[in-house]
Amino acid sequence: MVRLLLLLLSVLTVVSSWTAVGTRDARITWDLEGTPLQIKTNSSLGSNDVIKVGIFATDNIYLTYWAVNFSSPMQYSIQYCTGDWIDLPVQPPVAVDKVWTFKKTDTALIVTCNDVEVLNYVYADAANGACETESRMGGDVVQIVFWSEDTASEFYRAPGTSVRPIFSDHSSENRVRPI
Repeated sequence: MVRLLLLLLSVLTVVSSWTAVGTRDARITWDLEGTPLQIKTNSSLGSNDVIKVGIFATDNIYLTYWAVNFSSPMQYSIQYCTGDWIDLPVQPPVAVDKVWTFKKTDTALIVTCNDVEVLNYVYADAANGACETESRMGGDVVQIVFWSEDTASEFYRAPGTSVRPIFSDHSSENRVRPI
């Protein structure tokens, strides 16, 4: 059994782990256009827990925030864009443990939950023209903050930082041999 465990550990490696959100309202350096943000939650549908992330440009310029409410149905809000809470176009999977990925481009905010796209919000579609300007969602993000109202976010990381095989080729020296 020990040999099997050692074998498994030698085949897999963790390239990064989750970081606890910790203190709310603290700025975190994050290039959101270059690196999407993953957030881990375990809030239940109908709990009204909230993910609430603020974004900042250079020189500490506040841009906006986005939020996801664990209401029933689940809803989202993007300050200066949506105004009020809006039902997510696609409801996330029912699993309590969720991994959310927030990807900001120059034109849209794309949100997935457990690998299911739940929102593809195009800034130009907002009734309020201020949403897509550089002073809001069109701006270049260099910092994020988990606001004190955020009751759902537990951990965060960059995507693609999970367990993966060490070996990258199929040469005989890298094959797992039977014990």
